[in-house]
Amino acid sequence: MKRKFLIIAALCLVPGAAALASEVFGTVSENGKPLPAGVAVKLECEGGSASGVTDQFGSYSVKTPATGDCRLSLTHKGSSPSLKVTLYEKPSRYDLVVKDEAGKLTLARK
Repeated sequence: MKRKFLIIAALCLVPGAAALASEVFGTVSENGKPLPAGVAVKLECEGGSASGVTDQFGSYSVKTPATGDCRLSLTHKGSSPSLKVTLYEKPSRYDLVVKDEAGKLTLARK
């Protein structure tokens, strides 16, 4: 009887752990056009890091178990511009724009 209880309790905890994951998502554009598919996106938080890539529409989505202040960066044209983002328990949308300022790429919110 104890064994059944432990198995059921463990199964109930697994979906709960997945619910604790935070997500940041959105689009990235440059000069009014979406970035190409395959641009690397990295999210660095105190609790660790996670990564993803853009799709053919410039959209991205990265999930992590961390919440709070993080840094979102992307690798594009040999540069890695970044931006501070704040993650909550619910998904956070960040639509971003890559700008070329004096030969240096920067990342800003749309």
